[in-house]
Amino acid sequence: MKTSWKALLLVVACIGCIILCVRSTGTLSWIGAAGVLVCLAVLGAELYCCSRDMENLMQNGVGKTKMCSSLGRRLEERLVSRENQQQEQHSAQMMDSQSQLNALQNQINPHFLYNTLECIRSEALLQDCGSIAEMSHALASFFRYSISRRENIVTVEDELRNIHNYFFIQQFRFGNRFALDVRDLEDGTVMDCLIPKMTMQPVVENCIFHGLEPKASFGHVTITLDRTETLLRIVISDDGVGMSPETLDKMRRSIRDTAPVRPSGSSHGNGIAMHNVNQRIKLIYGAEYGMQIYSTQNVGTDVEILLPLVWKKEELTLQEAAT
Repeated sequence: MKTSWKALLLVVACIGCIILCVRSTGTLSWIGAAGVLVCLAVLGAELYCCSRDMENLMQNGVGKTKMCSSLGRRLEERLVSRENQQQEQHSAQMMDSQSQLNALQNQINPHFLYNTLECIRSEALLQDCGSIAEMSHALASFFRYSISRRENIVTVEDELRNIHNYFFIQQFRFGNRFALDVRDLEDGTVMDCLIPKMTMQPVVENCIFHGLEPKASFGHVTITLDRTETLLRIVISDDGVGMSPETLDKMRRSIRDTAPVRPSGSSHGNGIAMHNVNQRIKLIYGAEYGMQIYSTQNVGTDVEILLPLVWKKEELTLQEAAT
């Protein structure tokens, strides 16, 4: 029973005893007087314990001494609750401050990187090293798109431009052993369609490092775009070494798995990026969209990405609300 109710009952009992004492005579009067004394004694004891609890709280702080009164215990609970709230608010403020600091650092570091790459490009142009200047420009553009651009939804045209920059950099690394071909079966009509940023690049990266790099001869990566009335279909193919049925089955299970994928020791061998792309598509659009992989050993690999046709961000917001 709460302290306020206890005190109220004692007060009521005390008033009842006083009335009994005033309106009665003889034995009943003495009983009423005794009741008054008992009620006053209990109230006095409670007030004494409460005053001792207040002194202990002021001298020793919360949680240092056991409270002897119910009022003291309730007060201590309130103080503990208030202290916990203040600690939570302080922790939230610290986390917010740390987030702001991290955001500031993330802004500073890319700017330093871009300025450095621009200096390299300028020096390369002065020294008549056109290839180095082109690579520096491609690398800066790739990082600007991947790191600094805040939009999570971009156009197909923007995504393809980033793919060209990425592929240009890899051609320098591998000595022009690969070629990129973009086949737009819709004559440019899907270029303004909106898709999640970095949808294609992880797939192209897999094509290069798992399909074409182990191949002895020249290799190709082909991106094919087409559409239906409601769907955008992107197929990214390579004519590399392909996958065995066992490896293909493992890859399919990996991208379907909703559990987080842990990195392995290999820098390009775990399929984490493709898993993340597939899960991100399903989270944004729904379970019926996503990625499918087809592969034949020593022939090549096809990755099919199915997305809804979205032309405006407002349409995407309505679609997210519906799912």
